[in-house]
Amino acid sequence: MTVPAFLKKHHAGLHRYDFAVTLIIISVLASLLLYSLNRIQRNIETLTHEAELNNIRLAITESWVHKHARHEAVNVKDLVNTNPMRFINEIPNNYIGEKSAKPMNLYGVWYFDTPRKQLVYVYSDDTEARYALTNTATRKSTSLLSTGGLDLAPIVNQ
Repeated sequence: MTVPAFLKKHHAGLHRYDFAVTLIIISVLASLLLYSLNRIQRNIETLTHEAELNNIRLAITESWVHKHARHEAVNVKDLVNTNPMRFINEIPNNYIGEKSAKPMNLYGVWYFDTPRKQLVYVYSDDTEARYALTNTATRKSTSLLSTGGLDLAPIVNQ
């Protein structure tokens, strides 16, 4: 049995239509997948940053307790706006030091901004999170890991 010519033509057009619909569905699903992966990556980066921040705060607390255990005098006013990395024992691997300008093309790193006297974390999308070592007596709220009158507080208005 042979298929008439107009059915062959219609049948070929139907395959092209099916192929186009399939490509559109795959494209939409791929876009949703990429969007979700990007959002998950950003969430993981945020959680990693927050964990590192809490580790730095704990290291500051450890340094504070260690100095008091040895009966060393600690003047909170002298430590305000200083680089907290100077007096902690275990510096994070992604800390690149004290810089007077934002490093170019480096992401997922910490650095101390010397002109502003702030500890800075640079996200992969080139945004920053800034923190300053502050006196808790002058603040309305502090982090749960603040100790001895010191806190590594976020800078809200940059």
